[in-house]
Amino acid sequence: MIEGMQMRKAIAFGALAPLLLFLICTASAYAEAQVGVKAGDWVKCEYVSGGTPPENAPQRVKVECLSVTGTTATLRVTTHFSSGAEQTETMMWDVASGTGNLTFQAIIQANAKAGDTVQIAGYGGLTLAGEKTETYAGASRTVVYASLPQNNMQFTYCWDKQTGIVLEVTLTQGSTSATYKATSTNIWQQSSNPLALPSNLPIELLSICISAIVAITMVAAALVYNRHKRG
Repeated sequence: MIEGMQMRKAIAFGALAPLLLFLICTASAYAEAQVGVKAGDWVKCEYVSGGTPPENAPQRVKVECLSVTGTTATLRVTTHFSSGAEQTETMMWDVASGTGNLTFQAIIQANAKAGDTVQIAGYGGLTLAGEKTETYAGASRTVVYASLPQNNMQFTYCWDKQTGIVLEVTLTQGSTSATYKATSTNIWQQSSNPLALPSNLPIELLSICISAIVAITMVAAALVYNRHKRG
């Protein structure tokens, strides 16, 4: 009877160990800075302060993710000016190291929270001041926000907490200000599974997890076999 109980424990361990290890590996992956968007995701921010922006000011900006490699996102940023001119740039940003050629902070790491430090282009580490919930592009979204001075202007950014993509920017200079806010996107319409693995999970980590799961399963099976053989 005792041997039977030991055998059942070994079988249970063999069944649960892979799942436990999988969850540990997944938690480790999410603990690191992650890009929260994928290729094809886009968001458009438009001037919403009221009145007509100056001729040399942007009227709307579209940020589109072209690709994600590890913690680096490659973005296409299209700026449409009130004069009718349009400018398209391809930019890269590593949300973990803060390296890249962003000209404004279109993206930060996903799932950042108030008090976390994020990397800002041309500035370095910046502590997120807080979070709030507002409506962007027809959906209620939780955003994290922070302000930083640049030259003689003050920039206040709001980033989507879940994905890290920019949803609102306010530029303040003296007594004047301009606010750009997300008015359309294709991200909200896409179904999401909170238990799904991040799309940019490093292949090295996946390989380690799979190898470890196979090894534990083999050891558990060997224990069951040996105990059964001795019995």
